[in-house]
Amino acid sequence: MGLGLRSIRFRVLAVFALSLAALTGALGYGLVQIRNIGEGIEAVRSWLPLAAVANELEVVARLMDREEDRLTRDTEPVLPLAAARSNVAFHSSSMDEALTRGREAARRGLDRVHAPAERMEFDAALTLLDEVDALRRDYVATFDAWADALDRGDAGERARLLARLNAVRAELVLKCGLLGDMVEGRIAIVSAQTARAQTRALAVGGSLAGLSVLFASLLAYVALVTLRPIARLTAEVQRLGAGDHSTRVDVRADDEVGVLAREFNAMAEAVEERDRRLKERARALDRLSEHLRRVIDTIRAGIVVVEEGRVTMANPAARRLWGVRVGEPLPPALGALAPGRYEAASLGDRLVDVEVVPFGEAGALVVGEDVTERVRDRERLARSERLALVGQMLAQITHEVRNPLNAISLNAELLAEDLAATEHGPLLETITAEIRRLEQHTARYLDLSRGREPEITPADPLRLAEEVAAHDAPALARAGLRVEIAGDPPRVVELDADALRRALRNLLRNAAEAGATTARVEVRHLGDRVRVVVSDDGPGLPAEAVQRVFEPFYTTKARGTGLGLAISRQELEDIGGSIVCHSEPGRGTVFTIEVPVRDPDLDGLSSG
Repeated sequence: MGLGLRSIRFRVLAVFALSLAALTGALGYGLVQIRNIGEGIEAVRSWLPLAAVANELEVVARLMDREEDRLTRDTEPVLPLAAARSNVAFHSSSMDEALTRGREAARRGLDRVHAPAERMEFDAALTLLDEVDALRRDYVATFDAWADALDRGDAGERARLLARLNAVRAELVLKCGLLGDMVEGRIAIVSAQTARAQTRALAVGGSLAGLSVLFASLLAYVALVTLRPIARLTAEVQRLGAGDHSTRVDVRADDEVGVLAREFNAMAEAVEERDRRLKERARALDRLSEHLRRVIDTIRAGIVVVEEGRVTMANPAARRLWGVRVGEPLPPALGALAPGRYEAASLGDRLVDVEVVPFGEAGALVVGEDVTERVRDRERLARSERLALVGQMLAQITHEVRNPLNAISLNAELLAEDLAATEHGPLLETITAEIRRLEQHTARYLDLSRGREPEITPADPLRLAEEVAAHDAPALARAGLRVEIAGDPPRVVELDADALRRALRNLLRNAAEAGATTARVEVRHLGDRVRVVVSDDGPGLPAEAVQRVFEPFYTTKARGTGLGLAISRQELEDIGGSIVCHSEPGRGTVFTIEVPVRDPDLDGLSSG
């Protein structure tokens, strides 16, 4: 960052390096002194067995000296010569064992110590042990020779050997003493060196440790002083994270904390500016979203957005058409549709054009429009066109048939009057009746071909139904049909009474011809419409017949023309009404008629 010696990193690292150097020096010096002390202790432990051996050799040498003095101070020995020989052999054996232990201790010392001076001392100790061993053997051999000369009585030889024995004995005692002094001296020297090393280790190590503690304290102080602004910077960062974009840090240091504080202030200013811009964009997006929402809400087509199996957006048209709710799954009929376009798909009792397109990673956009009325209008138009074509054909055929039929009817009636009393009278009456039936059929064909204009008149639908039932009562009673009239209280409205009257008469006659015993007519006022429900207890119709019952020329009666229901529906639809059929085999048939109505003027008719 270009801060150099002013940086926190340099200051912390410098103090840390000094503290680490002091601590490392204390540890290193302490380890060296501990090693020296350890070697000194090992040396002392190695010299101690030699000290014991030296003491033992010195004791044995002095015992040998006293016994020799007692043996050789008079002309005649104080001890028997055999006992003296045994004592010398015993002392020689004890000294040999001690020398063996001494050599082993010296060799162990050589293995334990590494200092060259100390190893030289152990080599010198081994040399002294070897010299003591050589004097021991020389002393034993000289003593044996002196004892033999004493047995032989050779005074000259005995005197010479005694002088030799005294010299060897004196040198042996001297060497043993020298070995003891050497071992004790080395123990004292090594102990003093170890004590001095320990003292130096304590002094130097303590000083370095104290210096390390001092540098560590200095490091802590530097860290506390240098990093103190970080607490303020942290608090301001938390305020910034909480949404307070006006926060700033007042730090004037030239180190990293100062640079960080200045960068933080610049970042806070940038965040505040960005937040202001984001709020402006959010307000603009909210306005745009509200505008789009109003546009989407006014669209008559249903629009639904589905994500992860649940509705996340639905306009009023979709809620009205399909009953969808935000946060809930799509209705099964919609949810089962794969991506694609579906025309006039059946959803319950409605027909809709639906298009399903993928949306996002695992969602879908469903756009649909209710086309039930459009399809029905198209079907009504197609039926009207078919009926118009059939009517034109029937009009031409009827026109060609009626004139000859009228002539035949007139002549048949004249013949019937002339031959009424003869055997041909019944035949002519039959011919006349069939001609009248043909005239009725041709009249209905002409009704189908001509069409009609609506004739709106004041009427009470309930009384209109009663009049129809009363007018056709004799014929219906002969067929075994009983008619029941029910509904809302009488009320005069303006409607096409003739169309409704013909439709009711047609339905009651069909019920009687189908074999029903009871027909019920219910009249209900529904505001701007009147609903008339005609139900019977006849045998009912199969599903195929229900679908085709309003088709021209379709009939289930042996002598029917199949035009009654077709003409009735055409007349009702021409005035804005409707007629539908519901039936099941064995459960009777129900026809529901709806016709538009309006209230009469105030100066018109009153309610019935």
